[in-house]
Amino acid sequence: MRLFMRSETKVGAGIIGGVIFLIALVIFIIIGPAGIANKFAAWKASAYGSDWLVVQYAQDGTIITSWELENSAIHSETQSDGIYFTSGGSVKHLSGHYIYVQNPTQKDKDKLMKGRLRTLPAEW
Repeated sequence: MRLFMRSETKVGAGIIGGVIFLIALVIFIIIGPAGIANKFAAWKASAYGSDWLVVQYAQDGTIITSWELENSAIHSETQSDGIYFTSGGSVKHLSGHYIYVQNPTQKDKDKLMKGRLRTLPAEW
């Protein structure tokens, strides 16, 4: 029984391990940073809050309501297409047709809200 590996076997194993590590590193460099950056931005906005514009739309594309939030966090609801946030001392839950923009510019506000406000019937 031989207790020591031959040096060629050690070199071959080292090369294979190095190649596997290099492939994993290349995949991480190509794919990883974007995903990591997005996850970090989402965590930061959730943990520390941010400014948001949230607009809820009706089926016909008119605006039902909107919120401009300062230093707030928006969270995704689990197993749902909805979001929730706190505004005016209460928690708001949205699903369906909505859009939310982090740190909106005036151009964003104009584009998403101008001329689309819903007019309610007089009996409302």
